[in-house]
Amino acid sequence: MVSKVIIALLFGVVGVLYQVTVDTTTWTAKQQGSLFTSPDMLQRFITNPDQVQKWFPMVSQFKSADSRPFGVGKKYQAIYDLPILGEYVMLLSVVEYKINHIITLESNSLLRPTLTINMVEKAPNNTILTFSMEYKRSSALFQWTLGPLLQFLTRQQMQRSLFQLRLIFPI
Repeated sequence: MVSKVIIALLFGVVGVLYQVTVDTTTWTAKQQGSLFTSPDMLQRFITNPDQVQKWFPMVSQFKSADSRPFGVGKKYQAIYDLPILGEYVMLLSVVEYKINHIITLESNSLLRPTLTINMVEKAPNNTILTFSMEYKRSSALFQWTLGPLLQFLTRQQMQRSLFQLRLIFPI
């Protein structure tokens, strides 16, 4: 009898946490690095779908999903090969774009990720690159359970991407 009450209570708590919304920026993952290149050259490289696998190895394929030129509204498909689950396709849209400065991609997939890439020219041929990833699922259940884990894993992938980009654009 006591175990049934505890199970019912747990389900009630989970239900409430699923309904409660919280700030999604708490577990935003962010990484920054300096690259020996201009923002223009860096933007041309990272926005080329054929080059994404070189600097973001977690994605097995990245391709254009429409025929629009690069800019707000452009759509891409990111294909991930996930262990056990297999292939996962995510549709991304460019929601913010300022030439040689900011690119923001957003998806309405399960985790609702928003990736912002910020480029600031520190000196000629020296660009500060900042990756920022926010998961916009606003339920307390998601943010307080998966949020910290996703922040940790995403920061590791961002560090790996910065490392790959430093190999491509050495100082």
